[in-house]
Amino acid sequence: MISSLTGTLPSLAQSPTVDRAMMDQTVRAALRTQRQATRSAAAATPGSQQELDLLDREFGLQSISGLVRQEPEQWLLSLETAGFFTSNAALSPTATVSDWVGRPGLRAAWFPKLSEQVSLLAMTHYSLWRYAEQQQLDFDDFGGQFGLQYNHGQGQLPGGMSRFTGWAQYRYNRQNSPWNWGNRFYEAHFLEAGLRQGWAIASSVSTWLGANAAVSVAGGPVDFRRHEYSAQAGALWQITPRLSTTALYRFAWFDHAEVSRTDLNHLLFLGLSCQVTTHFRADLFVSGIFNHSDVNAFDYQALNTGLGLVISHAW
Repeated sequence: MISSLTGTLPSLAQSPTVDRAMMDQTVRAALRTQRQATRSAAAATPGSQQELDLLDREFGLQSISGLVRQEPEQWLLSLETAGFFTSNAALSPTATVSDWVGRPGLRAAWFPKLSEQVSLLAMTHYSLWRYAEQQQLDFDDFGGQFGLQYNHGQGQLPGGMSRFTGWAQYRYNRQNSPWNWGNRFYEAHFLEAGLRQGWAIASSVSTWLGANAAVSVAGGPVDFRRHEYSAQAGALWQITPRLSTTALYRFAWFDHAEVSRTDLNHLLFLGLSCQVTTHFRADLFVSGIFNHSDVNAFDYQALNTGLGLVISHAW
């Protein structure tokens, strides 16, 4: 059974890396929760932004930071890097090995408004995953999405979040060997839709509930094609105009399309974000990931903690 699941991948050790690339996108996205847009008579603060919700497939939040302008920003370019410690580098059910991981990358997005409440979103990213000790797990990650978003009450909640957000999009993801685009070991095409409802429970605290469904329409190896369904609950505390903290829990059900495998995945996340300047943000985070699969080889749990840095410009 195990060989049938992983035979088209370079090694058994590398197959969980596919899951790591998918799981940790939740962490990456959740770090970018929206901060309240504030305006003072003296100056515009770096907290002002155009909301982009739930861009990556793991259903987190993506922020766009920039100066307050009369015309909304439509473009984003960012340089991102993260370094973190993981307690289970290969996402193994037994004989876990800890490691340090570096993940630099680039991101670009275009998000013009089509109406007061509807926006188009096109985004792409490329990141390098590099392990300090387990270098056989190194890979490059490329992704993109294109779709529509609907926001009601945009920017009205603490942290700059909308009261309600819905979206539908096409999403693509690819992992390949380091610096070798031709040596692909994972590829996925999804059609996905989701929604999120938010509430303000205090002048500086937002909470939300969300749900997402992503249906696999193509990809390979076929044994790793899966449909992804999730629900999420979270809270954001805007401590100061520049400093915020986020906590969330996400439950996901992964239904593999071509083989008999179902995973139940739990993510717990806590992050602290500081908008140091208009174009520079620093994030500290800790997360726990727990995966329960009906194929024992894919049961795992991991603790990740680290630092992320983002230099971005929106116009």
